[in-house]
Amino acid sequence: MASSTPKQPKHRVSAAQFFLGMLVSQAAVTLGLNTQYAGGAHLLDNTVSALLAMGLGVLMALPAWALQKRCPDEPIPGKAAPLCYLLYFIWEAAASLALFQIFLLDTVNPDFSAGFVAAALLGAGLYGALRGVETIARCGACVFVVLVLGCGLVLGIVALRFHRENLEPLFYQGFSQTLQGTALFLSRTTLFAHIALLLPLVRGKRALGFAGWSLGSGGFAALVLVLVVGCLGPYAATQNFPVYTLAATTQVRSLQRLDTVFVGVWIAALVIRLAWTLYACRLCAGTAFSKQSAKGWTAAAACLTLVLAQLAVAFPAVQRVILSTRLLLWATLGTGCLLPLLLLLLHRRKRAGRKP
Repeated sequence: MASSTPKQPKHRVSAAQFFLGMLVSQAAVTLGLNTQYAGGAHLLDNTVSALLAMGLGVLMALPAWALQKRCPDEPIPGKAAPLCYLLYFIWEAAASLALFQIFLLDTVNPDFSAGFVAAALLGAGLYGALRGVETIARCGACVFVVLVLGCGLVLGIVALRFHRENLEPLFYQGFSQTLQGTALFLSRTTLFAHIALLLPLVRGKRALGFAGWSLGSGGFAALVLVLVVGCLGPYAATQNFPVYTLAATTQVRSLQRLDTVFVGVWIAALVIRLAWTLYACRLCAGTAFSKQSAKGWTAAAACLTLVLAQLAVAFPAVQRVILSTRLLLWATLGTGCLLPLLLLLLHRRKRAGRKP
């Protein structure tokens, strides 16, 4: 007699590996914080934004979590839904890559091609996506250690320059920047969409892992922003990438070039973010088209990501669309919350129709 137990995926990772990898991915958003999208000059208000965004994220993730429990084998059925997720992940990857290129061109101004660097990072992420979820999870755990050590070194040294008088009162100009910052952090969070696709591949205490991710992501962003404001004061709001400025202006005897440590950590986190995103594209392509052609479609998604990132860097009009907080927020809400909710309702209706 055939067993009624759902077939388990062949390749799975632990909850600790998955959520540590997602924590690294979210850390790339904090390290690449751009004041142009933060909502104003009072960056301390964005500490509340980071914590509020992670709290709201718990509610956003509920439909995807419920959908996975209802449909553990195939949480994203059909072809239309996987295509929506595929387009969303390409957009998010292009936004992350374009922002890093803008950082290179506007702040670092290297002698080499920023586009070449972007292609190399995307190639590394694509390699991880093609190797599989276990490879990404192991690399993500290693990068998490690098993140802790690298950021611990930088933040520990810059904390010596912390001055409490630089901390302006919260909500001095109202709540507009807090709301804008909350929208920013939510719009750059891909975990909600990843849960709908990758949670069947995760074993162990997933609820505990999600809680740890929420606290870790929000706490890390809040800590970094407090140090940025406390060390740089009003000067932080004049910088496009204030976290980088904090590392670059640190002077402690022989350790004056901490910006190289910062850039190295950001690059490592960005590669993991791209790898998770492209692996999600691979799963979407396998569902929408065929598993045999999934790797080819993933490579095509990586190429499209690179093209969109280059267009965003070259043309301000494209940049305003690709990096738009409002548009990305709606896309994140749609794929991370509304689409799983719709699929869950359709699943319940389908099951109700089968009852005699």
